[in-house]
Amino acid sequence: MSNALHSPLPQKAIVTVTEGLLAQGLSGLRWQLRDLVMDGAYLVVIDVSEVDQISSNLLAALLDTHRVCRRRGGGVVIRHANRKTTELLRRTGLDRVFAVEPAA
Repeated sequence: MSNALHSPLPQKAIVTVTEGLLAQGLSGLRWQLRDLVMDGAYLVVIDVSEVDQISSNLLAALLDTHRVCRRRGGGVVIRHANRKTTELLRRTGLDRVFAVEPAA
């Protein structure tokens, strides 16, 4: 019997979304989120402090991630949301889906 050491799976992951990342398209971000969840993250914190607004495509990617995380007892947190983003989430009812931490 071997004493293999296993590193613990990440339970919480933080992803900073930037304008540059969004300009490259969302496929890279979708893969990053997918990989984090597949590696065991059940709480994904999305820092949006560096973006002016969140697109519907980004919200769709976050909803996909949230669904998987919810099955594990976690979810998605949107951190440092500016006033425009916070209002969008409130108008769409997504503030009841995601945990939202407004910008200071």
